[in-house]
Amino acid sequence: MDIKELRKMTLPKLRERAKEVTDLQGVIGMEKEALIEAIAKAEGISYEAPPKDVSTISSVKQEIRALKKQKAELLASRQDQIKIERIRRKIKRLKRATRRLALKAGPKETPQPSAAPGSAPPAAS
Repeated sequence: MDIKELRKMTLPKLRERAKEVTDLQGVIGMEKEALIEAIAKAEGISYEAPPKDVSTISSVKQEIRALKKQKAELLASRQDQIKIERIRRKIKRLKRATRRLALKAGPKETPQPSAAPGSAPPAAS
């Protein structure tokens, strides 16, 4: 069995497999990817974390920008209010999707500001 087959399995089947094959504790509370990693480690299968797709967020944001332009054109021409409302709802849904994708991708690492070379650290008062 390899990683691809493990990822295709449902969570209940992964839990069964973990109980049968390994002596893992806390299988019920584990998320799917953590369970796959634990099974792979126990069986000696090489495990690589799935790549995070950051291009998805940017493509959703591009779609939001296009919809905002379309909405602005409709507002300027005072056209169909129903179309404007549909576009507004779609933008709202897409924004929610970007937030969910950002949460899945994990926190963004921000670089810590470093002091310039040769400067003294601030003195404590």
